[in-house]
Parts: sequence; C-alpha cells; structure tokens
Amino acid sequence: MARKGGNSTQRMAPPPTTNGLATTHGNANLPPPSTIAAQIVQNASNLHARHDAATKVSFGELVKEFLQHPSTDEPDPQLVALICVIAEAGLEGLFKDDPFAQDQQKEKGIDSISALQLIIRKKPHLLLSIKDAEEEGNPQPPLFVWLFPKLIGLLSHVTMQPLHQHARDLLGLSLEVLLQNPSFWQHATSVATLYRSSIQCMYSGHSFLTTLSEF
Repeated sequence: MARKGGNSTQRMAPPPTTNGLATTHGNANLPPPSTIAAQIVQNASNLHARHDAATKVSFGELVKEFLQHPSTDEPDPQLVALICVIAEAGLEGLFKDDPFAQDQQKEKGIDSISALQLIIRKKPHLLLSIKDAEEEGNPQPPLFVWLFPKLIGLLSHVTMQPLHQHARDLLGLSLEVLLQNPSFWQHATSVATLYRSSIQCMYSGHSFLTTLSEF
C-alpha cells in the first residue's frame, strides 16, 4: 500500500485471537504468563457452567502453562482462590469426568497436584488462610482443613492409584511447611494426627473388605 505525503502509516492488523485469548509461547488460546493464575480463577465459573471438551482442555492447558511460567505475585486472596479452583476442577473433577480417559485423567491430576505444590512451597502461609474470608457467619476453617479431605479422597480410591504418591507428597509438603514455622507447629500436629487417623481407617476398611470377600 502506497503512503500519501509520507505522513500516513500502514495500519497493522492485530494478532489473531481465539476465544478471546491471544497466542503465546506457541500455545493457542493462552494468556500471557503473568495472567495465567488470574485466568484460571476467572474460568472457574465457566468450568461449573459448561462441561464440554473445550472447557476441560482449556483448564488443562492453563495449568500446564502456569507450571511452565509460575507466578505467585498475585495478592493472597487471589492465590487462595487459585488453590481452590485447581483443587475443585483438577482433583474433584477426576471423579466426574469420562472414566475411559484414564491417561488424560492421570495427567490432569498430576499437573493439578504439581501446581498446588508449587504455590504452597512459595507461599506456605496460605495453608492457614481462610477459604472464604469474605463470607460472614460461622468461623471458617483454614485452607489446609478444606484441602486435606480431597487428598485423602484420592488415596482412598484404588482407581486413582497412579496419583497416590503425588497426593502423599503434597500431604507431606503441607506438614513440612507447617513445621518450618514454630507458630504453625500446633496446626502441623493436628494435620499429622488427622493424617494418621485417616490412613488407619483406610487400612482397617481394606482389611474389613478383604475379610468379607473370603466368606
């Protein structure tokens, strides 16, 4: 296109986007790394409202991108929300999705646990944050009390065995970071006691079921 009078400039077309998200690092539909955490949280409503394949893939891609370009510079409430979304969509979702897509399920669960480990390592104090700090009414438990049953739930399912070690690693990390600060020791003791009780119950249940199967 010719320029007139040397003053007008050629207008460049904007980069193509898909579903409102720009292409970055060779991956389509992904926002810049600095906004990955916020994007995962923003997509939470879509994950609850829509259960099509595109939404599930979007969550998995975002978590992978977060692992490749981790950022925990967001405010603590945003990171608490991120932990909750990853735990709900990445761990609870394992029990709701297609049981025949086991490889994809395993990858999704491992990535989700890895993302939680990354956040907790960098911001261990978040374990004692309140999940719904803005809600009024009865006192809310700290975040680790909310997260703990989800990890124990994975350990109690034989079909989730490929994720068992990853879940144990995250539970161990939670105890480790709590023990590093003397002010958290009481909470760490509570977590350890709850963990032992849960494991004992699972083993007792397994023995009970084994005994029943022998009759």
